[in-house]
Amino acid sequence: MRILCVHNRFRKFAGSDNVAAADAKLLEQHAEVATYTRNSNEVTEASGFAKLQVAVDTLYSRRTAREMTDVVRNFRPDIAYVHNVFPLISPSLYHVLHRLQIPSVHILHDFRLWCANSRFYVNNQVCESCKLGNYLGAIRKRCVQENSAYSALYATSLYANRKMGLLENIGGYICLTDFAKNVLTQAEIPESKIHVCPNHIDTSLFTPNSGVGKYALYLGGLYRDKGVMTVVKAFAQLPDISLRVVGTGDAEQEIRDFIATHRLTNIELVGFQSGREKQESLANSLFTIVASHCYENFPLVVLESFSSGKPVIASSIGALPYIVENGKTGLLFEPQNSDDLAEKVRWLYARQDEIQSMGRQARVTVEQKYDVRLRYEALSSIFKKVIESARWN
Repeated sequence: MRILCVHNRFRKFAGSDNVAAADAKLLEQHAEVATYTRNSNEVTEASGFAKLQVAVDTLYSRRTAREMTDVVRNFRPDIAYVHNVFPLISPSLYHVLHRLQIPSVHILHDFRLWCANSRFYVNNQVCESCKLGNYLGAIRKRCVQENSAYSALYATSLYANRKMGLLENIGGYICLTDFAKNVLTQAEIPESKIHVCPNHIDTSLFTPNSGVGKYALYLGGLYRDKGVMTVVKAFAQLPDISLRVVGTGDAEQEIRDFIATHRLTNIELVGFQSGREKQESLANSLFTIVASHCYENFPLVVLESFSSGKPVIASSIGALPYIVENGKTGLLFEPQNSDDLAEKVRWLYARQDEIQSMGRQARVTVEQKYDVRLRYEALSSIFKKVIESARWN
């Protein structure tokens, strides 16, 4: 099989960047692979005129159309495997691939093709008003970075490309859980085009350490929609339980101010960690907390926690209840409810046997369902189905 991997990298390294790179490397071990990538940092480095061109390209990129035509003619892929196309590659990619009769499969790391800001979340609450193709709400609510111009740009791009047949031109969609599959079904995507394949992880990189630890762990971006303030407010009620916060983000100063104002001594901010440092923070934790307010598709931190033999206390929103099994591999709490989170933390912290048994079950679960050794067969099976079902008008 000849596979073309496509990805527009984000300005700040994101989980989907990691998945895109890992998938390309994995596929190269089994098939002929070519890659087509752009980096969003090109925008920050561009001049005034060039930035105007980026805005135009977000609607329809002639550069992508030209370069993709050359790539297809030279490489002749059987299928294009696409992660992200915004802002530089643009949805023009799918129109070109369809014209050249190359089936494409789009993996949903987010919901950008249905939502201008990709998250179905604005003004601190879930919003699905644009899901069926009316993007006026995105402009009115300034959904993209709270900026009217950016919101209008993405809304116009999505509207125009959908009118051009964007969603029909995509051969298949990979959802990471049944949650995303349900969202797409509600958005009137034919079920025959929807396939489910979760994120995977190399469990051999982690040594499970169930039931052993010193603190609860928050590992992720320090952003309000990730629920970090919900976590901090919960631990303000738990002075005898330690919390380690690993990550950076624009809510960091708010967290520090809250800690100082309330004179909290049980919360430690250690900044960004990766590699061995991050693994050590996981190994020395009792359990981790994922507290998002917005829809999560499949945060890798859950798999990292499971691989380390740690249960996860997660907000019951988006895909999280599909990954964290309440009472078996962790606990669920009401999103944005710091009191409920505090209650769940207090309950679990007082039960060493539950921490240990849930952690062991978490490790078993990740080995059986989410280990990377399962990924190639899962992806290749989907690719074959999309190729076989391809239809050209």
